[in-house]
Amino acid sequence: MKYSLKIGKELINFELFPENNGYRIETDEKKFKSELIKIDSNLYSMILNGKTYTIALKKEGKIIEIFYKGETFIFEVPSTRDKSALENASGIDKIVAPMPGRVVKVLKASGDKVNEGEGVIIVEAMKMESELKSSIDGTVTEVSAKDGDTVDLGAHLITVVADDAEE
Repeated sequence: MKYSLKIGKELINFELFPENNGYRIETDEKKFKSELIKIDSNLYSMILNGKTYTIALKKEGKIIEIFYKGETFIFEVPSTRDKSALENASGIDKIVAPMPGRVVKVLKASGDKVNEGEGVIIVEAMKMESELKSSIDGTVTEVSAKDGDTVDLGAHLITVVADDAEE
């Protein structure tokens, strides 16, 4: 079966083929053998080409967030219209907690300018610190957490709005 995922402004196309207890994943460039085993409500063990990875997975609507080794990877299941127009028209990046944890340090305050890929907040989950980064250039317009706060999975932390975005 053919699937597409949107990562930022890039579209990734792949096919899934059921195989034994898992799937064979094929992209234009690569082939993988995979298996996903649920450990807890959002925690999974992923076996990819014989190597095991522990990931946290959150799906809300058409957004899929994967937390792995202190990094959050956000994917979007694009609609047919999205596939033809990948430009993010909203220009708003709402940064949320990738899993339950604690805010270690808020790096940016409301009104601060940020660049794409720049860290805005550090959270700790499962004894790992993760610097969450802005996916756009813009200005911090809202900070919903402070140092030491305990946050739930998906809790809103910071909003960054592109300087040319319409709110």
